[in-house]
Amino acid sequence: MRADQASSWYKRMSVVYALGAWTTLGSLIFFGRKKSKPLGGELEQKDEITEPPKGFYVETIVTYKEDFVPITEKILSYWRSWTGGPGPES
Repeated sequence: MRADQASSWYKRMSVVYALGAWTTLGSLIFFGRKKSKPLGGELEQKDEITEPPKGFYVETIVTYKEDFVPITEKILSYWRSWTGGPGPES
């Protein structure tokens, strides 16, 4: 590589590096400020809890369709059809 080629390559790579560094820094500043501001203006926060919670629990209701096939089974069946493995067992 000649000296003039090396010099032009070095300048180009310096510009690429600087562009990436400033883009990263700008993104960090932009998203850092965006997260610190609430979207809907000032939100009211309750400082006092008038009634203590009785207990914490989670109730989950799961409803299945009659002939429901999970997406993972569909993906595995499709994958097996391409790789030559055993297909669906139905």
